[in-house]
Amino acid sequence: MLVGTVDMDGALRQMLDQVSDRVTALIYGPKNGGAENWAARFDPYGCVNPEAWQTVRLDFPSQQLLRVDDPNAQAEAVVRRIAAYGGRWRAEQITVGLPDEQLVPPLTRQLDEAGVPNRFGPGRPLPGSSVYRLLADLAGWLETGHYEAFAALVRHPDAEAWLLHLGQRPGWIEALDAYYNRHLPVRIGARWLGEEAKSRPLREIHERLVRLTAGLSGGPKPLAHYLAAAGRVLVEIYGWRTFDLQRDTDHMTWKACRAVQDTLESMAQVPGSLMPSTTPAEALRLVLNRLRGVQVAPAARAAAIEMVGWLELPLDDGPALIVISFNEPFVPAHINADLFLPGHLRSALGLDDNRRRYARDVYAITTLLAPWRDTTWIVADRSSAGDSLVPSRLLFAAPPETVARRALQFFKPLKPAAAGQPLVGRLSAEHGQFAFQVPRPQPLAQPIDSMRVTWFRDYLACPYRFYLTRLLGLARVDDTARELDGAAFGNLAHQVLEQFGRSDRRDSAEADKINEVFNDFLDQRVGRLYGRQPAAAVRIQVEQLRLRLAALARWQAGRRAEGWRIEYTELSFTDQPGEILVDDRPMRLTGRIDRIDLKEGTQQRQILDYKTSDRGAGPEQTHRKPSGDWLDLQLPLYRHLAGKLNIDGPVGLGYVRLPKRPEDVGLVEADWTAADLEAADKAARQVIRQVRQQKFWPPTQPPPAYSEDLAAICLDGVFGRKKPC
Repeated sequence: MLVGTVDMDGALRQMLDQVSDRVTALIYGPKNGGAENWAARFDPYGCVNPEAWQTVRLDFPSQQLLRVDDPNAQAEAVVRRIAAYGGRWRAEQITVGLPDEQLVPPLTRQLDEAGVPNRFGPGRPLPGSSVYRLLADLAGWLETGHYEAFAALVRHPDAEAWLLHLGQRPGWIEALDAYYNRHLPVRIGARWLGEEAKSRPLREIHERLVRLTAGLSGGPKPLAHYLAAAGRVLVEIYGWRTFDLQRDTDHMTWKACRAVQDTLESMAQVPGSLMPSTTPAEALRLVLNRLRGVQVAPAARAAAIEMVGWLELPLDDGPALIVISFNEPFVPAHINADLFLPGHLRSALGLDDNRRRYARDVYAITTLLAPWRDTTWIVADRSSAGDSLVPSRLLFAAPPETVARRALQFFKPLKPAAAGQPLVGRLSAEHGQFAFQVPRPQPLAQPIDSMRVTWFRDYLACPYRFYLTRLLGLARVDDTARELDGAAFGNLAHQVLEQFGRSDRRDSAEADKINEVFNDFLDQRVGRLYGRQPAAAVRIQVEQLRLRLAALARWQAGRRAEGWRIEYTELSFTDQPGEILVDDRPMRLTGRIDRIDLKEGTQQRQILDYKTSDRGAGPEQTHRKPSGDWLDLQLPLYRHLAGKLNIDGPVGLGYVRLPKRPEDVGLVEADWTAADLEAADKAARQVIRQVRQQKFWPPTQPPPAYSEDLAAICLDGVFGRKKPC
């Protein structure tokens, strides 16, 4: 008994010829008033006769044809059509046909947002499951041992759940990011850098993973050995969990585990003489390759709208059908020109060709146009890739007058769709109101009685972003860096120069000896921070810093010859802060001064700040606008910190620059007058007053430079952003 087999290949037909006297083909064909002989349109096998279907005319009711713009518009049209049923059909009586299965994600998303239960029968590809991704992450780590692979593995939700189940304390993701940003490791586990306490959580996780994968270590072995070990890893990670198979995520995970286990058992049946030897990573990748084409069907739902492919649609018995992407080249499907098998040769050989596909699809449409069905046809102007689409040619299998009307309907410019009512269950803002607003600052629990000298620059740039970063402590933390950023590069230089400033070589006037000390200290710091074999980008940056330090050594030797010596280096004013009096109330000032130099035989001193930026801007460019308004108050406020040292005599201010061009390395003094410095103090007092009054609103627009990390909170660049008031 053949049921609904309207299209079969030549090999299957030849097989049926062997039992032709015992074959009955049952084909669904709606009656058309008894005026046509439908049986004549099929061959003895029950398959469509291509010639008989080429001239069939199709009668699409105009009210059932919808034209929309793109995939999202198609998904919304489906939901609106379902809403228009007004409850006439239950969910299980409604079917959506998908000639283009790339529309499954937007359609599923739209149905979910509208609160409409749905089910795509073929399911999701297994490579999209968490189990597949876990095995892929595990293979990557076993293969390379690199940090990126380790980070991907421990961030996997299923690995995280397993670690928590074993009693691992949370917080290792933050610790991992901090460790990476401090040390930029290439590999993980061979040598732990930095302080032992900070790396302890990561070492514990690494040891757990090493124990978990003990069977997946070593060199090439018979594949069966690693297949069994992979199965044990799977049981360890998922075996403790209880799965609720009515939940989509649990159902997908459980089905994926079963598929992996079945694949492992199947591959293990290969005879020993044919069993290849592989590394652990190769074995896992062989398993993943076998799983690549597997589909995982969703959990069965009694009341859900089914989404099915085009070929399954004619056999669906749902009375309410919605067909989307009724366009070329989806319906009818095409077999494009082939160099060795052109269309006429395919037809002569009995192979699938465009005429057979056309006939098959015309037959399918006649079943979908049956009077007892309520079928809607949605035609799109654009594909999911944004390419222009044309309607299916089957829409024009009609009398000439109808063809003309449809050509006008589907080829004239598409008018913008009128705004409809919000879909049920869908999040939507009120008319004319933007849904997202910049969150307002909240009153502080404690008054601010201490400020770092670097905070003033941030407040002057934007009070609101100052509130977010300095008072709430918000900062972006991730592990996307592949080289030292500006702060890390500057910190490395500062650490080397601090060590030099505390060494017995700091009074040397010989450039070669100073440079030798710089190189020794640089190598020590790099080895301590980044290991013996840092990443290639880090090694390049270290050599760039080495060139800058060599130029600084020449400058330092010349400066010492002029009588200047380093009196203080890396002075911290946290425990003994400076202060500035504002409205008869002191505000404590904290910070760190890189260096104070004294000229021998005088009381002349200079407060110096190291700057490693490539541009090498001077104090005037970084501290003041061309108009004279202050951008930064760091150097002027150093005077208030240095007051704790009981320094007498004149004190100069300046930058010791280490820019990209070695010839620009050296001192740039700030030639500010007493009136300039008094203006800086006045600006600092005004900032302190506003901070005390908690004036952190509104955000500065346009946003200041280098504030991208806060763009999402401040809605920078968002069209229609509600203006803060």
